[in-house]
Amino acid sequence: MRMLGRVTVGLWLWALAFSLLYALHGIGCAGGWHGWPLPGGSAFRWTMVVTWVCFALGGVVVLRWAIRLPKGLERRLATVSALVGLAGTIITGSPVIFTSACV
Repeated sequence: MRMLGRVTVGLWLWALAFSLLYALHGIGCAGGWHGWPLPGGSAFRWTMVVTWVCFALGGVVVLRWAIRLPKGLERRLATVSALVGLAGTIITGSPVIFTSACV
């Protein structure tokens, strides 16, 4: 059971990031966060970007941890899972930078 947890932690992190960003988007748009100005953007934009960056950095930490596991199948699976999770976090979260907040 421990091995299953170790080899899927990267994907779990991506799933959590995706779910949290999706929830924050709905809450922020409904709550009018995009109308609260802050230096460099709005409260909505800052919340989304900071959350996304924190999860991406978490993905890097998980990848570094996976690479340091003892050699073998578990290390290979954990490394691939961490890479996929990190790539997924970066790709699915990147719209918080490139798109408008709320329509």
